[in-house]
Amino acid sequence: MDAYQNQMKLLIHNLLLMILEPLDVTQEEMNWAIPAHDSQSVLQLNSYPSCPNPSRAVGLASHTDSLLLTILNQCGIDGLEIFVEGLGWRRVPSVEGAFVVNVGDLLHIFSNAKFPAVTHRAMVNQSEHRISVAYFHGPPAESRLAPSSKFQKPCFKSLLVKEYLSLKYKHFFEALSLVRA
Repeated sequence: MDAYQNQMKLLIHNLLLMILEPLDVTQEEMNWAIPAHDSQSVLQLNSYPSCPNPSRAVGLASHTDSLLLTILNQCGIDGLEIFVEGLGWRRVPSVEGAFVVNVGDLLHIFSNAKFPAVTHRAMVNQSEHRISVAYFHGPPAESRLAPSSKFQKPCFKSLLVKEYLSLKYKHFFEALSLVRA
C-alpha cells in the first residue's frame, strides 16, 4: 500500500504540472497545489459486491470529488459512470493498465471553472464483485482556496480549503454555487 501510494503521489505531481502549466500559474500557486508536504492525500479502497438486480441499486451515489484530483483504478471491471450534460449518464470503460483522472471541486475553483468538476457515480455489477482504488489529492486544509491570480474576473470567492470542505459536507451539490463570486 505504501509503494502504491508513493507512486500515486508522483503521478499526481506530474499530472498537476501538466494541468497547471497552461494556466500560467505563479510558483506560489504551484506550491499550493503540489506542496512538498502537508497535502491532503487519501487512498481509498472501494468494494461493490455483485447484485442480482443492479438496476435497483447504486454502489455510490452521484457526486463530485471535493479535492483537486482523484486517480481511480477500476481494477478491470466496469462500474464508473459520468454525467454528460445533454446526454445523461455514460459508462467509463475499464481499460487494462489505465487510470481514470477526475477533476475535483478545488481544481474547478482554482481554474475558475476552466477544468470543471466531474459528476460521477459507481454502479454495481450483476455477476462480478467490483473493487476500485481511489487516490484523492488536495492542498493543506488550512490553506487559502481561490481562483488563480491569473484570472482577471474570478468566478469564485476566496476561502480556506477547510471552509469549502465544511460547505461541501453540509450542502453537497450546492457547495460550488455557494462560493460563486
